[in-house]
Amino acid sequence: MPKIPMFGGFVDNPLETVDGLVHALNRNEQQQEELRNVHAEFTRQLVRVAGGVQQAASILGRDPKTIRAQERAAGVVMVVYRGRHTAKIDGDGRVYGETGHGEHSDSQLEADRKWFKISPARYGMLLAVVYVSDGIVVRVREILDGRWEWDETGEKAALPLSAPLTAAELAERFPNLPFALGDTRPMVRGKLREYISL
Repeated sequence: MPKIPMFGGFVDNPLETVDGLVHALNRNEQQQEELRNVHAEFTRQLVRVAGGVQQAASILGRDPKTIRAQERAAGVVMVVYRGRHTAKIDGDGRVYGETGHGEHSDSQLEADRKWFKISPARYGMLLAVVYVSDGIVVRVREILDGRWEWDETGEKAALPLSAPLTAAELAERFPNLPFALGDTRPMVRGKLREYISL
């Protein structure tokens, strides 16, 4: 029976059976995802070491937009759900949620960036935070190449966030995001946040 080369060895010809074909396709998709993740992580590291996207693009002789796309190929965004009836101040006096002071205000930035418990596995993959208020996508902030701050427990992070992205910036920087500013995205009961792969 003919063999088909794959990463890590050979498999029997998947065309011999439907199950074999499905198995081979699933295995191939998993390997592609693993390679994409590795490639994206190497690109992110090069961008950090080189001092930015422009510098990395110059080193590789590629367009900066290509580098940015490769850097984000395996990234995720965190979607944060809020409601109008959510309390604006916690027991420690921390303001969070929609402050009513405008999305470009310092108080809204502080409310948007603190405090999130994020798995270490997602540190290098988290590219942006999407804010949904009362079922509407109201704001997206990009994760900047800055220092993450941590609370006194070392478990929750204050994220280095950009100003809110415009609709054009969002479409350019995150073309694979499955929604845009102003889109409806109903909150699932009990789910305060979720991660979406790009």
